[in-house]
Amino acid sequence: MKIVRRIDYYGQLVLGSFMLLSIPVLISYNFLESLFIFGCWQLASAVFNTKTFVHTGRSKQIWSYWLFCTVDLTIFLLAWYFGKTFNAGNIEVLNWIALSAAVFIAIYYVKIYRDLIQFLSLRDELDGLTKSKH
Repeated sequence: MKIVRRIDYYGQLVLGSFMLLSIPVLISYNFLESLFIFGCWQLASAVFNTKTFVHTGRSKQIWSYWLFCTVDLTIFLLAWYFGKTFNAGNIEVLNWIALSAAVFIAIYYVKIYRDLIQFLSLRDELDGLTKSKH
């Protein structure tokens, strides 16, 4: 499972790097497409790793991530819902706030996921040391 997590982490890191490198040309759809793919990938990763986060004592970090995602998705949904009612310029501000927040949420998840992988690797290494002394 450790190898799968590392592949998942480095895949997210590569996709996130490409996404961040496309920021200077935000008008292009590459940024938004990669942000969508990256977000879906991270949500799937977080779903599969939430139990591990909780069991390793990192429940505060993963629940913060889920809270941030819920608030960000709520902003997107409110912007979409009120898009026909209010001025398009006002709704665009909400969309840019949500997009900006999504980038920071993605970076936050990569950071806490890296910390989880390092913790699991260290724990496995320490378990190996203690078993070899018996």
